[in-house]
Amino acid sequence: MHTKLDTDNPYGCDRYGFAWQQIPAGGTTHLDFGCGNGRFLKSLKHKGIKCLVGVDVSQEAVKQAYHASGGLEVIHLTQTTPLPFPDKLFSSITLMDVLEHVAEQGALLNELCRVLQDDGTLIVTVPGHHFFSFLDIGNFKFRFPRLHRWFYCRKHPIEKYEKRYAANPDGLIGDVSAAKHWHEHFSPDRLAALLEENGLDAVSFDGTGYFTRVLKIADLLAGRFGPLRAAIKKSITWDAHQFHTANVFCVARKSAASCQKHEEHVQDDHDSTGHNIETADPQHVLQRCGVDE
Repeated sequence: MHTKLDTDNPYGCDRYGFAWQQIPAGGTTHLDFGCGNGRFLKSLKHKGIKCLVGVDVSQEAVKQAYHASGGLEVIHLTQTTPLPFPDKLFSSITLMDVLEHVAEQGALLNELCRVLQDDGTLIVTVPGHHFFSFLDIGNFKFRFPRLHRWFYCRKHPIEKYEKRYAANPDGLIGDVSAAKHWHEHFSPDRLAALLEENGLDAVSFDGTGYFTRVLKIADLLAGRFGPLRAAIKKSITWDAHQFHTANVFCVARKSAASCQKHEEHVQDDHDSTGHNIETADPQHVLQRCGVDE
């Protein structure tokens, strides 16, 4: 990774360190889409951002995030789009390792463009498409479902497997949309094109690693052999600093050209997009953010 991290950055050479570095301090509102356990959202308190909001389609993640974030605004989404927020509410948005899990990628980026302020910052991180992409453990459950089930149930009860992978109440297979059914990888060009199609311009790219997937499999196979695992973890850290291919990080913004193109694209359905107020409790969010609906 080429990005230099400030001394007060609480993260290392990974997507969290990159995103924390790129998010402007003192912003009005920040949205963490796919906030997971909420710890990254909580860390942004040190950025002096007035209002921090997290959303996730996983009910379990939302519960964890609410407690881990110290009571910040965390909303459970029953569907990816439309988002229950008015236009141009957020000064910054993070979408970290989420896009590859989503079937409606264009619709999601379109909505994020809508709720992002004209001078706002969008941080997107995705798995990089490169030589070792085929070793992605996240696709093990799709390539070899029976083997994956056997391996998972060695450590977990069958009921937990069924709830997480076979009958997930949030419409997921693990953490991937059931409609998507694949953990996708992106090249920088592919990501830039997808962003541009939905009213956003990629401003800069960075990333981490090249041998990451090989090393993670080695770490998994090392089991409890401490010295070997310690050596592998050091190799993973070295790999993350030296290369930038296994994971792709992007800073995107609205430009005048992309805004105009975006408006032309959504003109016909703009009035019916993104005001799904009944799906969450956005009024509380808006009040906390000092916005009149």
